[in-house]
Amino acid sequence: MRLRRRLPPDLRDALRAAERAGGARLSRRAARRLLRVPMAGWFLLLFAAVLVVGESGLRAHLPGWAQIAPWPTLQTALPRVIYGRPEASAPSAIPASGSFVGPAHALDGDTLAAGGDRLRIHGIDAPEAGQSCERAGRTYACGDAATRAMAALLGSGAVSCQVLDTDRYGRRVARCRNAQGLDIGGELVRQGWAVAFTRYAADYLAQEREARAARRGLWAGRFEAPAEWRAQHRP
Repeated sequence: MRLRRRLPPDLRDALRAAERAGGARLSRRAARRLLRVPMAGWFLLLFAAVLVVGESGLRAHLPGWAQIAPWPTLQTALPRVIYGRPEASAPSAIPASGSFVGPAHALDGDTLAAGGDRLRIHGIDAPEAGQSCERAGRTYACGDAATRAMAALLGSGAVSCQVLDTDRYGRRVARCRNAQGLDIGGELVRQGWAVAFTRYAADYLAQEREARAARRGLWAGRFEAPAEWRAQHRP
């Protein structure tokens, strides 16, 4: 139809391929609607044709498809469930109990990432990302400061952890030491960038008293307990 000839050539060819695969033709009304689609929408329409026909179908019907889109990159970036069965979840690298040794990096002031897993440090609670505190009459991002303190404590070495539990979010709860043998939770509390999480453990009350007396970290100003901040700012 004449309306079809007014569509961009790549989209026109992709629609023909989709029609061959699905057995349905584009109606005149649908073609008019396509002509009103902004140019930014053509990519989405081409992508829809990819889903209908698949890689092999477009390669067969569109000889230049290999040059039109970098298919391997696109396929890798999209969820595998589009192309068939979902990929199985990777097994956890951290055991549900016992010891774990490996590289880790800071997600926030009390949580580490180790591979695809998360480790919640036992017995401490640190300000959340987005949480602000006050010092010398000014507000500052204490959640970010706690994360930086955690990252500095980790350095580039591996952590050694004793896994104690799994919390309701699926994170392993663990007592961990850095490459120098420092107890990560205890040191963060001693520096004043986390508090003893007495709801679950009283392991670091002595370190908290020391930080408060020396006015380190959070104790140099005013702050809201992280658990109270979460109760007010999260559903």
